[in-house]
Amino acid sequence: MPFASTPRPAVPGLPAFRARRDPRRSRAALALVGAVALVCVTACSSDAPSSGRAAESEEGGVHGYVEGASENPEPQLQLAVVGGDGQVHVHNLLTGETRELGQATASASVDAVATDGRLLAVTSGTTTTLVDSGTWTVDHGDHAHYYRAEARILDGIENGGPARIASSETLTALFTAATGSTVILDRNALAAGKVTEVGSLTSAPHDGIALPVAKKIVATVASSAGAADRVAVFASDGSALDQSIPCPDARGGSSTRVGAVIGCADGAVLAVEGTDGSVTLEAIPYPESIDPASRAIDFAQRPGRPSVAAVAGTQGLWVLDTRAKTWQLIATDTPLVTAVAADDERDLVVALDTAGRVLVIEPESGERWTTEPLVPEPAGARLEVDADRAYLGDPASTSVFEIDYADRARVARTLQMPVDARFFAETGR
Repeated sequence: MPFASTPRPAVPGLPAFRARRDPRRSRAALALVGAVALVCVTACSSDAPSSGRAAESEEGGVHGYVEGASENPEPQLQLAVVGGDGQVHVHNLLTGETRELGQATASASVDAVATDGRLLAVTSGTTTTLVDSGTWTVDHGDHAHYYRAEARILDGIENGGPARIASSETLTALFTAATGSTVILDRNALAAGKVTEVGSLTSAPHDGIALPVAKKIVATVASSAGAADRVAVFASDGSALDQSIPCPDARGGSSTRVGAVIGCADGAVLAVEGTDGSVTLEAIPYPESIDPASRAIDFAQRPGRPSVAAVAGTQGLWVLDTRAKTWQLIATDTPLVTAVAADDERDLVVALDTAGRVLVIEPESGERWTTEPLVPEPAGARLEVDADRAYLGDPASTSVFEIDYADRARVARTLQMPVDARFFAETGR
């Protein structure tokens, strides 16, 4: 049965956040949305050909459109859940409907699942299978386009182990720590259902990452097995561009609105695309010497945010503002498992602590709100955040908790998935 969206009461001192729309909106509301969408299409298509179609983006369609997709007035948010046996299910957060997509693995054993916000990388043994969730957002800064297409399971790649996936409009990179290698895929071909390799990177095995920046790849490089010591820029075919910067024990990273950020033992490296398509690398050191155990590694943020957050050992969390190029250390009473930079208005951070509670922290004022313990095994739980809600999956059950983090960390509802919520991701953001 579909879950109805519940209105969020105004809370003194907290900003007004856009409520998720009820799918049963009135015809009048739909007409208004359609009119707004028409204005957006007109504004976005000032350079369109005489046929009236908008100019095509680098992703191969009209503002990210691909053949067979439908454009919608709101984000097509859903949860993609993969069972331990490889069965993939998608849960529509707007309608409450859940459907089975199919089997993503040849064997009945899933080792890891990663996502770039649209695609899932499902690894079993040495094979990673790509799953297109069928929902995505194309963000132009001042406005966005929201699409839905048929979800489908794509081909697998022999890459040697669990993969980390990241994408730009033109490229998708799959990095495998077990081999230190990166497979570079054509993003346009993936949107059309084809897994097409355009390049690859080879390095010694290490706990690193590869992030597309426009039409290039920024990746960690290890001189010997164990740890990376620099970050380098590569062409889309994997060829080196003779551009690198020291980054001792390079680990973890994420793509922000400003550029790609990769963690180092002494701070971070920020990779930014120039107007001419070049990529610049800049070190952002910590403000002072820190305990190596408290360094930032697993950066995370809601898509489109300029800031990223990361756990700071047992002390609390780091927030790195990639625009201001500044670090902030925020202490917490309980050690954290993960932290995600979430909000544009007040820079709210959503985190999960070792007691299984979700925390919401406002860095500037220090105010924070906390749920009751929600998951018994927080170390294996996944936390996903969008513009309105956070989703916490319980790896020991089928429950996914939806938290309204703008409303004092209120648990808005509990969703039941058809399989354990160990491997899930929110797509369409």
